[in-house]
Amino acid sequence: MEQKLDSELSLSLSLPEGERLKNPVLRSGYEPSTRLWTLILLYQGSLSEIEANFTISIVPLLGNYAIIKIPAAQIPDLLQYPQILYLELPRPLYEEEITGISDSCLSGRPFFFSPGVLTENPPYESLTGRGTVVAILDSGVDYRHPDFRSESGASRIITYWDQTLAYDGNNRYGLGRIFSNDDLNNLLSTTDGTNGSAILPRPSADSTGHGTHIAGICAGNGRSSGGRNRGVAPESSLLVVKLKNDADSVFTDYANLMMAVDYAVRFTSERLLPLCINISYGSNDGPHDGSSLIERYLESCIFYGKNVVITATGNEGISRRHSSLRVISGEEKSVAFSVAPGETSLYVQLWKYYGDQFRYRLSLPSQNTEIVIPGLPGIYRFELDDNLIRLIISEPTPYQPLQEMFLVILPSSQATIHPGIWQLYIVSESSTNGYVNLWLPSREATSSSTGFLDASAEMTMTVPSTARNVISVSGYDSATDTFASFSGRGFTSILDAKPDLTAPAVNILSTAPGGGYSVRNGTSMAAPFVTGAAALLMQFGIVMGNDPFLYGEKVKALLQKGARPLPEFSQYPNPSVGWGALCVRDSLPR
Repeated sequence: MEQKLDSELSLSLSLPEGERLKNPVLRSGYEPSTRLWTLILLYQGSLSEIEANFTISIVPLLGNYAIIKIPAAQIPDLLQYPQILYLELPRPLYEEEITGISDSCLSGRPFFFSPGVLTENPPYESLTGRGTVVAILDSGVDYRHPDFRSESGASRIITYWDQTLAYDGNNRYGLGRIFSNDDLNNLLSTTDGTNGSAILPRPSADSTGHGTHIAGICAGNGRSSGGRNRGVAPESSLLVVKLKNDADSVFTDYANLMMAVDYAVRFTSERLLPLCINISYGSNDGPHDGSSLIERYLESCIFYGKNVVITATGNEGISRRHSSLRVISGEEKSVAFSVAPGETSLYVQLWKYYGDQFRYRLSLPSQNTEIVIPGLPGIYRFELDDNLIRLIISEPTPYQPLQEMFLVILPSSQATIHPGIWQLYIVSESSTNGYVNLWLPSREATSSSTGFLDASAEMTMTVPSTARNVISVSGYDSATDTFASFSGRGFTSILDAKPDLTAPAVNILSTAPGGGYSVRNGTSMAAPFVTGAAALLMQFGIVMGNDPFLYGEKVKALLQKGARPLPEFSQYPNPSVGWGALCVRDSLPR
């Protein structure tokens, strides 16, 4: 039954609570106060028997996915049911943040169409996203910002789910509070947030400004700037989900994001509205091949309603968090990584072909001690030089043919793990394939000085931008027309290019909490350019009746077709920019 658990969950369940809580991946989904686990479930058939026999919380999602809350003691009994196919930890996700519209063939001035640009085809010049919905699943949006209100002052946000608020008992997810458009307009009609003597509940503030900035790129209408700083689809409606996050760091997790996607798709499908979902979060955890449950879930969402999912590829390009090598039979190679002072935990994730027979040695910075790791599947524990080494080597699963080694380094008696150069030696006893890929945590999760000494910029796209059916967006500098070195990169074949295209990601001006504007960098800012562009295409096709099938993979195909080349690349598609830079004019159907 252990094969129904993903590797990190198996390892986490085997650890004492004190060790588990030191690592953000292993503690993801675990609530120390209640000792309940929030997990992602893949199932078959009906869950009614399980709901009758267990006192646990189950939130079914679209398809055969669900989010469950369960105590660890009940997990073995749960796994006995044939309806349960797989359980996975909800890994942490980090914001992908480190003047662009005119460079995306939208206009001759920032943030909106200039007169005459699209006059060859008169219907196109009036595209504003009207009739479409843009979903911002992020840190929240400043709902009072004038750019998210119509000329009459009414809110353009048709629904706002704040997952961070106390549950009010009025949604199927058992989390947070959902505000309707009427609720928001009632709040906007008061200056102090009160209605007589009663204080009106309201969405909590966007404390990081990340979601507000992204919403402005997608759909801001420029009211704070007299119409100058408009987003790509300034008349689209907004659906906002403020994702629940860890109070000590800037991230959410897979479970919260999957529920947010489920809510957005259900809400718009019931109202027959075309939907563009923007995801500007990512993680380094996983084989980066589309096999995790969140990636498979996003791929399945295309079959519900008329929607498209756009994701940022992350900022791991030069963060030194990925390394790759090939180890042939009888050969020994080493992978060195530096650990900066002050790190409280670290993991190394290794993925390889299952048929290759390897064994490993891990050398500590003192170079006086090392541990020998057999290559056989299992859970291993070591303690050396005040460092706790915990690892699991997996079997393949029905959803993943590769073998994973997930190695966690924790402090023992001291507060931090030993800084310096660590060496992982890989000895091949027999190799058919020999290729090995390794990842460290995302740059937002550790010191910038931590990283591989011999790093590779390839395959640095973050999960879930590696999902096949989503539109994956890398970043470039529109001022110089050059690829942004920090941007995550992928892999390319003619039929499955990743990323799909690139968009502006450097010095992007957009909305900020409080009613003004700010400049930010990162692929978080690139993805919403494409999200807004998708809304324009869907307005032309679905809302205006020119093509009722213009959603999902068809939107991706048109954006790829219209993408323009950048001067530094001669071959397309390629692992850095996919099919090229976003160009809405050439992507619109003729």
